[in-house]
Amino acid sequence: MSHDTPARPLDVPREGIPPVINADIDDAVDRLASGFGPIAVDAERAMGLRYSNRAYLIQVRRQGAGTLLIDPVGIEDRLGGFRDVMKDEWILHAADQDLPCLHELGLYPTKVFDTELAALILGYERVSLQAITEGITGWTLAKEHSNSDWSQRPLPPPLLAYAALDVELLHELREELTKELKEAGRFEWFEQECEEVRLRRPPAPLKQPWRRTSRQAGIRDRRALAMLRELWTARDDLARKRDLAPGKVLPNKVLAELASRKPRSRSDVVNSSLFRSRSRRADADTWWEAIDIAWRLDDRALPERRFTETKDPYPPVNRWDRHDPDAAARWAVLRPTVLAIAEDLGIRQDVLMKPAMQRMAAWKGWDSEAELATIFENEGARPWQIEQVTSRIHAAASEAGVL
Repeated sequence: MSHDTPARPLDVPREGIPPVINADIDDAVDRLASGFGPIAVDAERAMGLRYSNRAYLIQVRRQGAGTLLIDPVGIEDRLGGFRDVMKDEWILHAADQDLPCLHELGLYPTKVFDTELAALILGYERVSLQAITEGITGWTLAKEHSNSDWSQRPLPPPLLAYAALDVELLHELREELTKELKEAGRFEWFEQECEEVRLRRPPAPLKQPWRRTSRQAGIRDRRALAMLRELWTARDDLARKRDLAPGKVLPNKVLAELASRKPRSRSDVVNSSLFRSRSRRADADTWWEAIDIAWRLDDRALPERRFTETKDPYPPVNRWDRHDPDAAARWAVLRPTVLAIAEDLGIRQDVLMKPAMQRMAAWKGWDSEAELATIFENEGARPWQIEQVTSRIHAAASEAGVL
């Protein structure tokens, strides 16, 4: 979907750069309460720089109140009034990214309008905030500060301007996207998606997060795997104490390479080419202690070479023909049918139906259209998705004789 509005750069908020609010949070609450309508919301974190995923700045904008930049650091116990006034509809872009850190502060919306989800439901080719804003309003927003250190204090004016602009136009986007969704007959689909993301629970933490690094590095030796596990744990402890992203303490590649070499002594660690810098050598005792723990483990206590964090109840799809030919036959019909429906609707197939849901239905099998709808529902599909795909998939499978 395209718009013909000519592009114009928007570098500074039209009302000027708002001051940062911290100790005077009560004044901000009064100002927000004097406004009306939904609240545009965004949050800035310091991912890749700090250990936590907390919000270091919260941007809000409301009609009648303007834009406010809230620094929540150090006033977490004074946010009661802010939490109360924020119990309203929020307008966000990519809500799933910001809601978790806002929930940590006790901030919860009663309703969500996600501009990214709106763009996906409408079949936009590009769904970034910059692309949507430019296409709809004609204003272009820069993104050069997206990976900045938002934990620094004070925040420089260019970062504050950038932050304020992230909520500057969200109300305008909401108005236009609502029109487009209703004209397309997809507003109800959109509302179901927004409610799902609002109520979505955070995923369970990985049981063995270090395994991803072991797979990337191709480590198969069980003693080396034990070393990587102990090194990972030691690094995580240091990162938490220093409030640094783990990769800032020691990059994953270095961690994996050190484990692969299986050092025999502290001097092997200190003299390793991996620790030429003084900052890395400063933690040599920590790394050696972790490695030494792994050396002293009994063979029976070493981690297994293979471990799957969350096991699917079925093998990889490319092996289905050997494990369950009937499931393979159903997949050969279900998959292209979903792709065809998505193409007809002009949206991405993963927006229409998550691939994991498609695989589960094909693996389980079904006898009736109602049974197929139940499978999708149990897997978390929304009503609009079930309505769009179920009858066509069942009809195609019946015609192909795979039921």
